Amino acid sequence: MRRTSAPAADSPLRNTHGGSAIFPPPGGAEAALRLLLSTLPDTDERLRIPKERLMGTRFSLLVVSDSEDLARALSSTLSTAGYDPAYTLVDNPMDLSMVLAEEPWDIVAAAADCPGLPWEDILALARSVRETMPVVLLLPDAAPELAREAVAAGVDDVLVQDDWRTSAAFVRILREGVRRKELSRLWDRLRGEERKYRGMIDNSVLGIFQCRPWGEIISANPSFARIFGFQDTAQMLRHYTRNSTRLDIVPEHREHMLTTIRTAGLVSGFETQAFRKDGSTFWVSVSARPILGESGEVAAIEGTVEDISERKGMEARIIRAKQEWEKTFDNVPDIIAILDGDLNLRRANRALSDRLGVHPRDIIGRHCADVLGLPRLSLLPELAARSALTALSEQNAAPADAEAEPATHRQSEEISIPALNGTFLVSLSPFSMDDNATPGSQNADSVHGSAGGTGIVLVAHEITRRKQLEAQLRQAHKMEAIGTLAGGIAHDFNNILGVMMGYTEMSLDEAERDTRLYRRLGEVLTAGRRARDLVHQILTFSRQEELDLQPLQLASIVKETVKLMRASLPSNIRIRLEVRDESSTIQANVSQMQQVLMNLCTNAAHAMRDKGGAMLVHLDRRRVADPAAEGFSTLAPGEYVMLSVTDSGYGIRPEIMENIFDPFFTTKKPDEGTGMGLALVHGIVQAHNGGITVRSKPEEGTRFDILFPVAQETPQRRVHPAPAAMQGMGKALIVDDEAPLAEVMGEMVERMGYEAVVFSDSGNALQHFLAQPHAFHLLITDQTMPGLTGGELARIVLKHRPDMQVILCTGFSEQLSPEEAKSMGIRQYLLKPVLRDDLRAALHALNGAAAT
Repeated sequence: MRRTSAPAADSPLRNTHGGSAIFPPPGGAEAALRLLLSTLPDTDERLRIPKERLMGTRFSLLVVSDSEDLARALSSTLSTAGYDPAYTLVDNPMDLSMVLAEEPWDIVAAAADCPGLPWEDILALARSVRETMPVVLLLPDAAPELAREAVAAGVDDVLVQDDWRTSAAFVRILREGVRRKELSRLWDRLRGEERKYRGMIDNSVLGIFQCRPWGEIISANPSFARIFGFQDTAQMLRHYTRNSTRLDIVPEHREHMLTTIRTAGLVSGFETQAFRKDGSTFWVSVSARPILGESGEVAAIEGTVEDISERKGMEARIIRAKQEWEKTFDNVPDIIAILDGDLNLRRANRALSDRLGVHPRDIIGRHCADVLGLPRLSLLPELAARSALTALSEQNAAPADAEAEPATHRQSEEISIPALNGTFLVSLSPFSMDDNATPGSQNADSVHGSAGGTGIVLVAHEITRRKQLEAQLRQAHKMEAIGTLAGGIAHDFNNILGVMMGYTEMSLDEAERDTRLYRRLGEVLTAGRRARDLVHQILTFSRQEELDLQPLQLASIVKETVKLMRASLPSNIRIRLEVRDESSTIQANVSQMQQVLMNLCTNAAHAMRDKGGAMLVHLDRRRVADPAAEGFSTLAPGEYVMLSVTDSGYGIRPEIMENIFDPFFTTKKPDEGTGMGLALVHGIVQAHNGGITVRSKPEEGTRFDILFPVAQETPQRRVHPAPAAMQGMGKALIVDDEAPLAEVMGEMVERMGYEAVVFSDSGNALQHFLAQPHAFHLLITDQTMPGLTGGELARIVLKHRPDMQVILCTGFSEQLSPEEAKSMGIRQYLLKPVLRDDLRAALHALNGAAAT
């Protein structure tokens, strides 16, 4: 049970315990002592209570008793004396624990006869919350023995009825409580300050020490001990005392330092070698000053020690690096040269003189174009001019009060250098000789002829071998660009084509020649063959092939590729095709034309992937009278087929426009591209004697225009010879997870004389075979099927019937190659869609092999 006294009507107290207890604000006990303390002498200014804190006489009182009368009588007595105690009455351990934790009470008054709450427990609970909390024991009658026991246990006072009715006793207790609080606060503050400054010293990364004038260590912080190889300060002091060790640095340096301290009064940054506990040496920097005694003599020395071994090691490495720079410069296999503003050679490494077969002094001072066998107006001076112009533009754009920085804009270009018999990737980088940090600045005068100015570093890396490998790089990029797409569509697309073309072939056999139906079915079969060829072309992207230029109509390639791209584009990107010329022919490689268009469309889609947009693919025939005026400087006037790809994406920034065709240059994330897409497009277009330009505005979009010369030849129409008739025998097991395709295959083999047993589930087909393994003569199975693949089915069948004739059909399989299939015993490996002629040829081959 908990009861609380009611405050006066104008009391600022408020209920903080849900209506069950009312407490005064902190400092109520101090207010209660205002009258008494104002008359006491001010013996300790630190313990004096400020007047602004003595504006009231209210204090908090916790009464522990089962008697409400006791609490009221105590409150009445204190109120009569001019105080306003706000008391709370508790009579059980749970309430006592709660109220002690909730409020910092000014006085706890405990009745000695409270049932269930011995005074010892009350005292222990109060002091566990706050050691300085005053506790008064209330006795109904005088009990000297109990009073002595309570005081000895820590009770502040013991009052009987005659005592506690006098307010002086409570005033004394309140005053003592205030004094305890203030002493506790001051002591806590003192300990906090001591911990703060001790922590600053102990946690300092610098070693801090104090020693006698002759160097004997008196005290030090933990960092000092750790610097000298000890676990702690105590271990270090014991070791130094036992060995009579002074400040453990080089003896002659120590004596010099101590003398300097005594005479000059200070040493700062004194660098010397010191000795660790294990005898190893290291570098330290010592700063110290003397501590003077009363008569002005040097009583001690205090200072800091810093381990500078790492810094000294860095200095040594810098010196070695400076010495090694010349050797490195001369041993770099790439050609490196330092040019002045007029492109005259001022310094070159050994690689250049070795490649030229001359002494270095024979080329110093000559113009770089003359040394490399290039015309003075060649691409190399143009690169240098662009590089210098970029640096100058940046300097002019900088604020007038800004500190000048060296220009670092690099310009690179592939250049064929006759004097070096190869093709090189030449990079020119301007650098300012006003900054002492630039390479070779110690020879600034030799580089420029005068102090300051801008020089150029030329680096030439031979890429002759790389140019020879570009065909292989293009092949690898093809696999990256459409490998995933090919694997995803080839199987399903071939299955659809197989059903369509299979039934079309059988319908042609039943239709009369020279009829509309026969002609229409023939056109359907022709379209199916074109679709099959398109899938095969996609799959051949992952195979090495020579650049085979054939006359072709670009319109058909563009249409097929755009259809293919539509299936892979997200829904927020629209693609529109405009073909204004259907018949013009160019000399080109089909696969590479598809790769060019797919790369451009893929880049356009990437530029619009966040916000969506529209893509336009345009094909037309144009007569170009002045190609150079339109940006095609390498082309001659004439008739061209123009292919354009336009997007509404985020565009290309002007500062990177010159680099978009550079190999491995990309603004995509590492997992989004390799930077070879546009480089390969540029290379393919050049290989086809064409040209490419790009126009772009940031946030508006990009347009690529490609011109291919018109060829006079026309594409040759494929002729499909009539297949030879054949007649098979025996049962054929047909397995394909596409039921319509399995039925088509079954009808085909039945027309060739076999009895077909068709399954669309490879597991069921295997069970049927195992029930009568010698009943079948031929197995035709698809490769990619759920559950049991064609390769696994063939392996089990051949285990039971090694003489079984097996034909494996696949649209796209990375798991089983033709070589692996033959090694398993699979006789024939056909690419889907399988036409009647393909199947008949395979069966001829099987029967011919069996006959032999």
